Amino acid sequence: MAPDQAASKKRRREPYNVDVKLVELYEDLASEKDEIRLKAAQALVSQFTPDKKPADDQIKKALQRLFRGLCSSRKAARIGFSIALTEVLTQVFSESRDSSEFGLSDALKIWESQTNASGSESGQEQRDHHFGRLFGAEAIIKSSILFQSFVPFTEWTKVLNLIFELAQKKPWLREECGWIVYRCVYDLSSRKMDAKFVEAAVDGFCSHDLARTPEGVAIWLAAKEMFPKATFPGKVWKHDDPLDVKEQKTLTKTMKESSSEETQGENKGSGKSSGVWNSKLHFAWDAALSRTSDDSTKSKSKSSRLAFADFWTEVVDNGLFASASSDERKYWGFLLFNKVLNDGSLQQASNVFTKNLVRCLMNQLAVEDRYLHRMAVKASKAVQTRVSKEPGFAAAAVRGLVGTSGTMNFDQATKTKTIEKIVTEANREALQDIIPSFEKLFERPGTSDEKTAASNRQFIAGLLLAIVRSKASTGNKDDEDDYQSVLEQILSIFVRFAYFLDNGSSAPEPALPQATQELLRNRINSSLNSLLSSQKYAATIPYAVVKQIRDAAKSEEHGKFIINIDDKLQESVKTAFKSLKKLSSKEKKGETSSVSAFKLLYSMTVLQVYNGDADAVSMLDELEFCYSKFMGDDSKKKKDTSDASDALVEIILSFASKQSQLFRRMSEQVFGAFADQVTENGLESLISILETKETLAGQQEMFDNDDDDDVEEEENEDEDEEMIDVDEADSDVEVVEADGSDDTDSSDDEEADDDEEDSAEVADFEAKLAAALGTHRADQDLNAAESDSDADMNDDEMEAVDASLAQVFRARQNAVSQHKDKKDARENMVNFKNRVLDLLEIFVKKCHSRLLAMDLLLPLLRLSRRSSVKQIANKANSVLREYTKLCKGNAVPKIEDETKPVWELLRSVHKEASHSGPPAHAAAVSQASLLVVKVLVAQDKAAIAEVVDVYGATRKAQLSSTKCHVQPSFFTDWNNWCVSASKQLKQ
Repeated sequence: MAPDQAASKKRRREPYNVDVKLVELYEDLASEKDEIRLKAAQALVSQFTPDKKPADDQIKKALQRLFRGLCSSRKAARIGFSIALTEVLTQVFSESRDSSEFGLSDALKIWESQTNASGSESGQEQRDHHFGRLFGAEAIIKSSILFQSFVPFTEWTKVLNLIFELAQKKPWLREECGWIVYRCVYDLSSRKMDAKFVEAAVDGFCSHDLARTPEGVAIWLAAKEMFPKATFPGKVWKHDDPLDVKEQKTLTKTMKESSSEETQGENKGSGKSSGVWNSKLHFAWDAALSRTSDDSTKSKSKSSRLAFADFWTEVVDNGLFASASSDERKYWGFLLFNKVLNDGSLQQASNVFTKNLVRCLMNQLAVEDRYLHRMAVKASKAVQTRVSKEPGFAAAAVRGLVGTSGTMNFDQATKTKTIEKIVTEANREALQDIIPSFEKLFERPGTSDEKTAASNRQFIAGLLLAIVRSKASTGNKDDEDDYQSVLEQILSIFVRFAYFLDNGSSAPEPALPQATQELLRNRINSSLNSLLSSQKYAATIPYAVVKQIRDAAKSEEHGKFIINIDDKLQESVKTAFKSLKKLSSKEKKGETSSVSAFKLLYSMTVLQVYNGDADAVSMLDELEFCYSKFMGDDSKKKKDTSDASDALVEIILSFASKQSQLFRRMSEQVFGAFADQVTENGLESLISILETKETLAGQQEMFDNDDDDDVEEEENEDEDEEMIDVDEADSDVEVVEADGSDDTDSSDDEEADDDEEDSAEVADFEAKLAAALGTHRADQDLNAAESDSDADMNDDEMEAVDASLAQVFRARQNAVSQHKDKKDARENMVNFKNRVLDLLEIFVKKCHSRLLAMDLLLPLLRLSRRSSVKQIANKANSVLREYTKLCKGNAVPKIEDETKPVWELLRSVHKEASHSGPPAHAAAVSQASLLVVKVLVAQDKAAIAEVVDVYGATRKAQLSSTKCHVQPSFFTDWNNWCVSASKQLKQ
């Protein structure tokens, strides 16, 4: 080593002054916290304001540091340094610096040198330098220093060339480079700059072979719009417009970024690929979509620019959603679909349901593990969201997914409820467009296969029912649209195809089978069931339905009526419609609940006639009798209506006994309107059902069946049997006799008895079968001789065995059938009792202050104790609780005649309390007793003395009799009542 070199190595460093505060500011510019970055940027910029007159050296060092900071990948350095750089440039070059040696050109040189990648750096360092150049260009343009009058135009072209070179050299940065220039076009327009700035940008893109890229399309369109008088390079786009109709194919390849290999030999330079895929939608799509026209007819007549519908079909549907397109491009397509649905106009959103898109949407929705399934789910939700915000869009959505582009079974194929949710959100105007299209689809389901046609029709019927259910609730809201016409239109479709066979030109193809017609009749019932909960539609829609059936049967508008109605029944129906017409006129004068109830009852009875119910004939006659009593002229109204009331209760019960929620709801509505006119006989009809056993014999007794043998057999089996479900009522409490024996049979015991009965039947069958065959079971008589088993039988013996076997199997079949009949009868009686209890709950709510309601106390108490069905017992207790809760203060029933029956009722309630029962029964009997006491005391305070005697007698029985099982709570509740009532009794 040379001496001078050794000396230089040993030379001590000169002292260097470090500005610690400045270092901290640069450090804070890279902070991840916004407030720290902004504070540091503000502090730094304040040092370079014109009034501070910063020195050239100070400016140079700051710019070097800031441009170098843009090349850092540390934390949020690029963001912080970019903000500071933009503001420093603005402050330093806000005015001409002619007297200074450091100018704008020097600043640009610093930007270029500090962000230049020499090639010796690592890959990551080179990427950082490229990003630094990009952020530097953005800061320089945002600072607006290039557009000042004293700045040479060449500086602008120099910056543009560096941006275009970066975009050409690094395709993965092309979109960001294009975005900077694209936003600059708008800035130049807002500043009203000379068109030469934009012309330079467009020329630069073309000269760098970037015109036919998504960025080039966006910049060209923006420049054309903002600077229409500018001069653009020729022979790039036909009519200087990328959206020209003759550029559809080129635009499609450009926007989906097809690689040059894909476009070899044609349109050279078009569709240059960026080489990378971005999950975010390119800004060029927004630029193109926003410049298409909604009205395709108007667009074509005035210019050659693509309309939105044509652009979407050609560029998006045939481009991004083409069958050969990659999943990545289809992903972009879904992003565009969501964008238009969220932000586009109604016209635009109506045109996005194109063939390839809908097919792709269905395929991706159908299978969860497909690549674009989540995007497809988002797309379907975007449709639903648009409909919920803009209900009128529902028509276009249904038309797109089910009609022109989609498939009828969209929901079935995708295993979603997309269409159903759309139609339920639709408004009246949209439904008036949707429903006729559904009728056409029902008439012509688009297939000749009967099974497929039946499935498609079932789907359409389900959608129509969903509309009815969604709009039924609007009948209770005054501020909602009136959907009466829409609902009638839907039910008219059901009526047309459910009750008529059309062989004319409008006949359905393929023809409707009986199963489909039966399905539609069920859909009518389901629709009416939903509408009965509506105050507005409960009476009007059912009447409209039967009127539609009658009118269509007369006119044969929809073909032959499939229900055969004889002359006598036809006359009854005719009379019913006369009464319905009178009721409708009374409604117009002033609607009352009784008029609406009769109208509903008539309509539903006539509908039963049209459904072929044989019992409906007698019901119509009884209904006419009730109508003449309740709704006749003034002279008739003065007559006693008790017979009519009793007949009306029987009609209501006949509907309540049917296994249909529709008839249950209808019977409740009608009963509610006439509850205050129920007589003692009518109430007894309800009570008698509660006291009927939940058995086959009980069912036969209730419905007057004539099979006396079965009745007698069942009665013998069930004689003196009282099933009380203690374990189900309260699993933690068990009511036991004084001697320790249970007074009830639990459900477990009942199931055990059933199992034992089944086992006995099986054993008996096996024994009879063995006897007929002359054999024995393998586990019996193991030591029996085997000599006879091998003996051959002759023909006569074989015939005898066959006859014996036939007799054994017939007996077995009869036993199985009887067992099923018993089970079905039990279910029917439980259902019927539930319906009756619902009616009684309505009765106590409306008539709890009537003394007649007290006749319910004992039957309900007995039912809660005796019933083997937990649901029935609980419901009986619930009705009792509701009744006693309502009877407070002035609402307590008042005794109008003699008090003897009420005293007998009190003693009967106490006798009922002595029976062992579930805990809920004990609480109910105590409440019932106190209610009777309130009634007696309200009549005469002196009655309290005799009431005390009744309670005393019950206490004596508890102490002396082993058969009295009064619960302690019975007397506890009595004592509590005495304490609370003592002050009132002393007054």
